[in-house]
Amino acid sequence: MFTDNLSWMHGRHAAKFGAELRFEQFTIYQPASPRGNMSFGNEFTDNPASPGSGGESIATFLLGIPDGGSIPSLHNVDYRRQIYAVYGIDDIKVTPRLTLNLGLRYELFTTIKEANDQAATFDFNSLSLIVPSGQNAQLTPTLGTELTMQRNGSRGLIRPDLNNFAPRIGLAYQLSDKLVLRSGYGIFYGGQENGPFSNPSPGFNPPFFSSQVFTPPCSAASANPSQLDCSISAANSGLALNVLANGFPANSLSDPNSPSLYSIDPHLVTPYTQQWHLGLEYQLPADTVLEVSYGGSRGLKLYAFYNGNQATPTTDPTAATAPRRPANNNAWPGATGPCTLATPGNCNPALDTAIATFRSNTQSNYNSLQVRLEKRYSHGPQYEVAYTFAHALDNASSASLGSVNNGDFRDQTRPNLEYGNADFDVRHRFVFSYTYDLPFGRGHMFAKNASGLVNQILGNWQMTGVFSAATGNYYTATDVVSVSNTDCGGFVAWQCSRPALVGNPNAKPCIPGTLFNTCAFADNSTIPGIIPQGTFGNAGRNIIQGPGYKTWDTSLVKQFPISEQKKSISNSGRNSSTCLTT
Repeated sequence: MFTDNLSWMHGRHAAKFGAELRFEQFTIYQPASPRGNMSFGNEFTDNPASPGSGGESIATFLLGIPDGGSIPSLHNVDYRRQIYAVYGIDDIKVTPRLTLNLGLRYELFTTIKEANDQAATFDFNSLSLIVPSGQNAQLTPTLGTELTMQRNGSRGLIRPDLNNFAPRIGLAYQLSDKLVLRSGYGIFYGGQENGPFSNPSPGFNPPFFSSQVFTPPCSAASANPSQLDCSISAANSGLALNVLANGFPANSLSDPNSPSLYSIDPHLVTPYTQQWHLGLEYQLPADTVLEVSYGGSRGLKLYAFYNGNQATPTTDPTAATAPRRPANNNAWPGATGPCTLATPGNCNPALDTAIATFRSNTQSNYNSLQVRLEKRYSHGPQYEVAYTFAHALDNASSASLGSVNNGDFRDQTRPNLEYGNADFDVRHRFVFSYTYDLPFGRGHMFAKNASGLVNQILGNWQMTGVFSAATGNYYTATDVVSVSNTDCGGFVAWQCSRPALVGNPNAKPCIPGTLFNTCAFADNSTIPGIIPQGTFGNAGRNIIQGPGYKTWDTSLVKQFPISEQKKSISNSGRNSSTCLTT
């Protein structure tokens, strides 16, 4: 990183200009399960006479008969990017009471490139993989008959966003000798976020990265070749994964059949936030300051991950997914006609899957009232009291929406369905911190004439502590059973199905001992038909308020003066207590 700044002062102006150059490199060697993974269900130890009545996955494991597995290739991705920024800012002393701060920053986040041009993006318009011009890597034989490649892309695969101008304005106005008004507004760009370029990302697209998925041909409780063989045998799949001791076939990745596709929105732009505040500061007696302010922000064009190839929901639970996906064609050797719901066997199997899609189309909002009272250190007590009343909303609190608060995009074409309380939304927060010099020892109320050893024992004691209290974060109710008859709009596949909302989840719990009102939700197992086929359920994102907390930490501190300039501090005792509140 290279930076340089120039300061210039003239009359009422104090200006500063600068430039910044950053050259980023982040290498990713991150294959998921580099040695592969195997799964063991209960099918092969089930009761053939009564399927579903028995079976145990541990027993299947002991038999050494996997019912599924996958293995990826090993691939190193070396991403590079250059970032350029220039800025100018001027502090203007308009009057003795009014100061303005005016600034402008421009940032260019160039597109992220792979050092060896080993990156691709899936294009939904042409249903093909786009790689940088001059890249000659070839698809493996099977994928070569199912996918097409265009070798005409730029090194960054998309166009850079060139209009990242960020104005800043601020003011400080002294209304009276004891009252000051401060305000400001600014735009801040967040293109330095590199998290979406991990795995999956463009460097993990075919033909540079491959994986093989093993699935059983049927689900009967049998792995006996002389009867109905549902194991992953060579006869069933061409590649055998039915003997644990044999591991994965040596040629598993010579002609893989399971592409993991990734798409960058060709219209991807740099996300940014608008931030603003307005506050008053008042000087009270006894070295005390009161601040009351309003602060807010709005995030626009924020990053988000989707399943861009989500199948359209349907009321028919038996309908094939391939014809309902945005990316579908019959351009593969097994097709004998068009890809339709009536003839799903003609659909390209390489495209009948979720496709990770990276876009910049979500938003956030934050508004807050902030009050702070500070008693500055002079003599006796020193304390600070702060209270914040705030509300944070967004579509997704992380790019993948895969936080511990649950929730995922239900419909990848309608991200605003998930607009609601942010994962980190805390409506009320109160903090009280204090430091108090106990009135013992020389010069204090008690034993004020003490000296020597007596003063060493009685004097220089201090009580400190912090009390914090806050309301809880918000969570999403999900349903383990889906009647949408499709996959999720995001990539947290088990968190897009929602129950039906039939009450207030934050009312008094209907079941003692629970943290929220579980009776506010219902699904088809409790009220048949309440969630219609082809829908996800109507319970919104982050509508359950979790428990808050109260914490008090306190310490008794003893200082041992060694000389006029030096002190030794001993923490003589500390007590901490925390409790949850609902």
